Amino acid sequence: MRRHRPVVEVPDVVGLGADDACAIVRRAGLVPAGPEGMPAPEDGVVVAQAPIGAAGAEEGATVVLITQHGRRPADDPLTPPPTEEADTLQPA
Repeated sequence: MRRHRPVVEVPDVVGLGADDACAIVRRAGLVPAGPEGMPAPEDGVVVAQAPIGAAGAEEGATVVLITQHGRRPADDPLTPPPTEEADTLQPA
């Protein structure tokens, strides 16, 4: 008879760096892995995961993390908002 493991909530780690995402998945009692049986990603930004965040999974289940290299959105410089002066200028 197979014994069922407790069900835990899968954390949503899309948008996080691979190292942070793997740590969060492990703290939830799950096992991070790369796609197609590859080891857990070590760098890049998580762009997709399976199962999705907030889904339920048995403790110890695998969460597949798909990463892409590049900067996280939080690392991108912010575009300054337009100034009031630019909004009120009239053509000559």
